[in-house]
Amino acid sequence: MTSPDNQIRELVKEIEAVLFSDHEEAKRLIGHLLDLSSRHEDVFGLYKANNMLGILSSDLGKVDEALGYYTVAMSYMVFDEVKDEKPVLLNNIGNVIAICGNYFEAIENFTDALNFIDETGIHKDLIFTLYLNIAEAYLNIGEPKEALEIINESQVHFDEKFQGDRVTMFGLLSSAYLGLGDYKSAYAYILLCEEAAQSSNYLVLNVLINYYKAKYFELTGSFVDAEVFYDKALSSQFEGDSFYYFNQIALDFAAYLVNRKAYERAIPFIYKSIAIAEQKHWNWVLLDYFRILAECYTEIGDLNHAVEASKAYFEIEKINRVKRNAQNYNCFKVQEKILNIKLKNRTLNDAIVRMKAVNNILKQINASNDLMKLIEILYGSLKSLFKIDTFALGLYDDNRDVINYISKFENGISMGASQVGYDNEKSFSSYVRRTNKPVIIHDIDDFDAIQTLYPNVKIVKEDISNIGNHSMSIVIWPMQVEDKPIGLINCQALERQTFSEFDIELIEMLAAHLAIAVENHMQKRELSDAVDRLNKMTFIDSLTDVYNRQALNEYLPKLYEKAITQKENIVFAMVDLDNFKMLNDQYGHQQGDQCLLAFAKLLKSTMGHLGYIYRYGGDEFSLLFVGLEHDVVEKILEKIISKSSNFYTIGDVINISASIGAVFVDNGNCAEISLSSFINYADNALYIAKNEGKKAFRKVLL
Repeated sequence: MTSPDNQIRELVKEIEAVLFSDHEEAKRLIGHLLDLSSRHEDVFGLYKANNMLGILSSDLGKVDEALGYYTVAMSYMVFDEVKDEKPVLLNNIGNVIAICGNYFEAIENFTDALNFIDETGIHKDLIFTLYLNIAEAYLNIGEPKEALEIINESQVHFDEKFQGDRVTMFGLLSSAYLGLGDYKSAYAYILLCEEAAQSSNYLVLNVLINYYKAKYFELTGSFVDAEVFYDKALSSQFEGDSFYYFNQIALDFAAYLVNRKAYERAIPFIYKSIAIAEQKHWNWVLLDYFRILAECYTEIGDLNHAVEASKAYFEIEKINRVKRNAQNYNCFKVQEKILNIKLKNRTLNDAIVRMKAVNNILKQINASNDLMKLIEILYGSLKSLFKIDTFALGLYDDNRDVINYISKFENGISMGASQVGYDNEKSFSSYVRRTNKPVIIHDIDDFDAIQTLYPNVKIVKEDISNIGNHSMSIVIWPMQVEDKPIGLINCQALERQTFSEFDIELIEMLAAHLAIAVENHMQKRELSDAVDRLNKMTFIDSLTDVYNRQALNEYLPKLYEKAITQKENIVFAMVDLDNFKMLNDQYGHQQGDQCLLAFAKLLKSTMGHLGYIYRYGGDEFSLLFVGLEHDVVEKILEKIISKSSNFYTIGDVINISASIGAVFVDNGNCAEISLSSFINYADNALYIAKNEGKKAFRKVLL
């Protein structure tokens, strides 16, 4: 009878044979492997099952699921049975993270895998692939020179048996030379890549080869040829089930169309790409599609659709942020599990309790939209972890060369905001800003050690006793997003030797997550401002700065229905400028625009916030009053007539004034009257006013 151990290993081989060719069969067999390995507590089988589920999910485009499975697989790395698989798993994780666009984090995983191989000598066959993956990541962050150096460095590790690696290498070389502007070398490597793909039957890369050709012709100005190869690269994917490199190519083609100002062509293409991304649950790339879509609609003046695209961007970013938070939480749960396996003493139990507290802190960070409130919450939470007395968040302001401490808590009291200059040579905070390195002080009175560790901080011993800061332990940690420094966190305690190594690791972790929260806050504020600007462009008349006709069409039906439902008085008035056409004909539209601007100011100064002003079109304005007594409205309209009498005079002949026609309704008693009829009453009253000699106000009472 076959032992469970042999059964598990035979089952792993069976799954590996169908993993990329028959997803359904692979999934069924992996379920069997999980069940068998769980019953026999076989670490090798449990690791393999989760790793292969990650590979399967990644191949199907389900990157969130893939990362989840890889995270579980990583938890088994503490066991001797599977620790040799670490570089393989790190490579898998790096590839998925790169798909999501987190190239710096991907490079870290690939580099960690190389370091592990260098230390252990295990899985040397993976070295060349890892170098190529790192090179590709550098290409994606716009560093072709660095990528080229890495590819050249990797040549000594190339194995002729793996022809697929040769195809990939030639493709990356062509991309690197395109990035460097060496188009002759780029095209030579494109042809070599194509030849290698055909000779090795590695035909899946034909899509990528067509993409390289499209980029080559685009960059060399042969736009007709560029579109031919973009079409070849994309059409096979639109028509089939294979979507290798789809988003990379689709985003570049969309950018190409935008650069060519072909917005009308770009929009349907982007919608088609969005449909595929939504079908495949590629949420990480939807942000880019909606960003480009908003740009296209803005360029063609379709601001309603531009606003919709921006709002879709917001919603997806919100969903992605929730997923990131969940992934962070799961990672910490796995870390907690590993700690439980490896350590059994009292120190470990304390660490786990604190790890749970950190998880709660991270939830608070990711859930908060109010930075000031967040600092207060963090200060209270951190006091339960460390003997901390001071906590502050500083953000870098490169325009003014200062560190803005936006909030600081000391001994339970909010100290408000403060600033430290970048050039303050006596400040540890400024040192962190200049070097992007943390400051860790366990005893402020140990002046010799401080001078040795931080010689660039120009303090003397008297400064420590005189500056009034009696904290004995200090940790100031830089915050950055990718490679961009954005600020720092400052933790201090009155006692010496307060922060252990574990505490410092948690502070570093806190700084990383707080940096993301700060960046998300900034991006959300910028996007919110952008939507506000788009909304203003949609509903505000650009000349007079009052509501436009579109705003009237949007809001009037709702206000009309509200007045009827809530039994409120409502008055609608049409205003027309007398002799305006004569002004335009004789003095031109520029003078006419000045007249309209002056009249809009007259209306705003007369009405204040008592009603709504709309530019109906040309020299016509509409006024709306809801909930005011009729005699108040009537006085306002008469005052407008009075103030507008000869308010704008040109020469001795043309005097501009205003005529008004209005409809008054008591207590919303107009339910039986359609909105269009309601407007017509005001329009007819204006017609009568104009025909009775202008500079007149006529009303209809319903």
